[in-house]
Amino acid sequence: MLLLLVGPAGAADDFSAELDRTQVRANETLTLRLRAEGRLAGEPDLTPLNQDFEILDQSSGTRMSIINGAVSQTREWTLELAPRRGGRLQVPPLALGGKQSSPVAVEVLPADQAAADTGSKPIFVETRVENATPYVQQSFVYRIRVLYREQPRRAVLSEPQAEGATLERQGEDQSSSETIQGQRYTVIERRYLVVPQRSGPLTIASPRLEALLPESRSAGRRGPFADFNDPFGNAPFQDLPDLFDRGSGRRVIERGQDLTVQVRPQPNVGTATWLPAESVQLSEEWTPSPPRFRVGEPVTRTLVITARGVTAAQLPTLDPGTPEGAKVYPEPPKGEDLPGTAPTALKTLKIALVPSRAGELILPEVRVPWWDTTADQERVAVIPLRRVQVEPAPGEPASPPPETAAANRPAASAPNQVSADAPPAARDTGVDSSATDSTKVPWPWLTLLFALAWLATLSWNLLRRSGRGGTGQVTAARMKPQRGEAAARTRVRRACTAADPRAARAALLDWGLARWPHDPPRGLGDIGTRLGPAGSATADVLEHIDRAVYAPGGAAWDGAAAWRALEPTLRMAEHQRRALPVDPLPHLYPRPEG
Repeated sequence: MLLLLVGPAGAADDFSAELDRTQVRANETLTLRLRAEGRLAGEPDLTPLNQDFEILDQSSGTRMSIINGAVSQTREWTLELAPRRGGRLQVPPLALGGKQSSPVAVEVLPADQAAADTGSKPIFVETRVENATPYVQQSFVYRIRVLYREQPRRAVLSEPQAEGATLERQGEDQSSSETIQGQRYTVIERRYLVVPQRSGPLTIASPRLEALLPESRSAGRRGPFADFNDPFGNAPFQDLPDLFDRGSGRRVIERGQDLTVQVRPQPNVGTATWLPAESVQLSEEWTPSPPRFRVGEPVTRTLVITARGVTAAQLPTLDPGTPEGAKVYPEPPKGEDLPGTAPTALKTLKIALVPSRAGELILPEVRVPWWDTTADQERVAVIPLRRVQVEPAPGEPASPPPETAAANRPAASAPNQVSADAPPAARDTGVDSSATDSTKVPWPWLTLLFALAWLATLSWNLLRRSGRGGTGQVTAARMKPQRGEAAARTRVRRACTAADPRAARAALLDWGLARWPHDPPRGLGDIGTRLGPAGSATADVLEHIDRAVYAPGGAAWDGAAAWRALEPTLRMAEHQRRALPVDPLPHLYPRPEG
């Protein structure tokens, strides 16, 4: 055996090519066999084939033989080719290891004797578009229909191609039947949504259908895929194997017509947003419903834009604006493409509104300009401006201060008219309200009454201070809110350590109530303002707590870091409160502390 292996080579190096036939129809394939004999190494260069042929399948093998002590080695490559056009074609010379194969001619005949009469073809492909002149970024539907008389043993459909546009498959394949020139065909339809990205001509290259048709009179022979429940299987054209079956059957390749549409440019409408659609609607929802606006309490507003003829990626992000007198915490918008025959999409934006002051709150209007592709004109979808009344926080006075009421009161009343704010005496005794003499108004009596009340208060305070433990009682009265602040501060620390922003916010408001019992803060921002320069240093910390509580979906919050920033500020405020001098007399009118 060793002598045989080291013997002389049985044949010279050679490289050749041959076709299984020299005449083929346009929808059929042919087999090219390349053979290398001797010691030729490497792989053949198949690039020249791409000009006139499409390589559908490729395989290779090696064969070794010993004849009369001579060893010969043969390598073979088998390629399945599909002609790209009709007429007389040529397999060009191919190179391997310094050798070249000889060219091979082939004639490509029409697909059928009645090529223009598709009704006589056993299988063919149709392509259609619903809009031949769309605008740039205006979506339209591209349809592929495969029609066949007898169910293929196997079938594979490639994807369409379009340079300068996006194609997205829509839904599942639809099956139906149709009669063409007396022949009944089964129809498989596939739909794509095309969105052109630039204006000008857009060519959509039709997909290629590879099918293995049964031979004549052989429909009774059952192949491994002949027991499909539906045409082309339960999921047409999906997950089907490659066509390697070279048993009984005729392999054909069909292509539909390449279609060209003219994409129109965007009209000069002077708006930054370009949204070509069939219809656009804006709506809003409130949670709770109906909404109740109160200082410091969140209300969720949900804005929804629904459009027909576009995808969710094309919808703009709604801008609700930032109303004065409220904090806004939006969550990331969510888009969704709705199922159906026509493309429809929606985008949802949720915003938490937290009013920071009582009174009127103005919500700006929301506008979305769009282009009506049906009427071919510009339109605007609008949610109108809304004015709402914000109630004060619990415990906060709803009426304006006395100074504001006096300033808003008319300077003088018309003769013989009694103001609703006039003293009861003026209303009941018939006193002329136009009189300006001070003797007509009981101010001296009111002044005497206030003086007596002040004297009584002074006497009571002196008696209380002269008693035992009087100073201690004042100190204890002053320290009571201090203990409330310390307890609230402890709760703030615990909430921050547990990373619970809601509990931390509630504890901070309790601390503010203990710190300013006569005028409690309405929110965390109010606390930061009242703390002065020290509070401005922690404004971001307080803002992050509000965002973690009210922002829909929540937000990441580092409680330990928040407590490290808040603790020195809270302790400093409590220390400054203890350092304030003790007034010997209480104020006649309560005033805010700090």
